[in-house]
Amino acid sequence: MHLIIEGRGGDWHKLQDLPALYELLDTLPGRINMTKIMPPIVTRYVGVSPEDWGISGFVMIAESHISVHTFPERGEVAIDVFSCKEFDPALTCDYLMEAFGLQEVETCVLRRGLEYGNETSMLPSPMAPHVTAYTPNITKAETISSTPSTALPGYNPNGYESNGHANNGYQSNGHAHN
Repeated sequence: MHLIIEGRGGDWHKLQDLPALYELLDTLPGRINMTKIMPPIVTRYVGVSPEDWGISGFVMIAESHISVHTFPERGEVAIDVFSCKEFDPALTCDYLMEAFGLQEVETCVLRRGLEYGNETSMLPSPMAPHVTAYTPNITKAETISSTPSTALPGYNPNGYESNGHANNGYQSNGHAHN
């Protein structure tokens, strides 16, 4: 299932509250019987136009993902809840309307991906290695190569790169380190 929500008339304070978005993304998977496989990632975005700034967040779930993008100055939010396991879209939408103080929503529910999921296929395998996640600090790159390569660890096509060392044996510049 893929629940798409376009919300309007939201509460400015709720739409710009980074810790509240983190908490929402941290707890929503459990509320809709999904399996969170990593902590949420949330960030603030400053747009070119003053009304384009907002916060965005993402949480990966075993069943797929949940993403949120807010635009406080416009009172708007765009939300995707994508899962290969069924969930209650009305209950999920009501919860998200309350969380952001939305006055109006436009929703779309696509029934896709359900043929892949069942109650046990989403659970982590006891034979699988421990899953770890690396969330680097993100900073604007001072210079961007004229020939970017998406194969480089730490590369982001939006011109941002990590300023830390990943646990995968690579530095943010894509070179291996020992």
